[in-house]
Amino acid sequence: MLRPNGNYLERQVLEGSPLEHLILLYGKALNSLKLAKNAIESGLNDPDTVKTKVENLSKAMDILIYLQAILDLEKGGEIAKNLKEIYQTLIQALLEVNFSNNLKPLNDSIEILEKLRNAWMEIKPLQKTL
Repeated sequence: MLRPNGNYLERQVLEGSPLEHLILLYGKALNSLKLAKNAIESGLNDPDTVKTKVENLSKAMDILIYLQAILDLEKGGEIAKNLKEIYQTLIQALLEVNFSNNLKPLNDSIEILEKLRNAWMEIKPLQKTL
């Protein structure tokens, strides 16, 4: 049961559909990647900035690992297999970013996750009619 003062995110999690949860996870991963990108772009001149980069890359990787783990390859067929490969590629790219501070794989990962999130968001209105 929601507390009377329950915040917006809490309400989304408690009342949301699996598709809404998926979109939220993509949003959290994207936010984390953008924070890591900002830290790298700022030059990583102090321990706090390095910590911000590492923590946010780790959060995004944790989300990708979770998304990969919940895939139902049997029911999801080819789409689930493709998503599994995409998630694994993104995890590998973020590991590279963590060690190299190379922005290209980070920017590519952000772009891919934004496209995936947008695709799921386009499906959301159809969810009610399915």
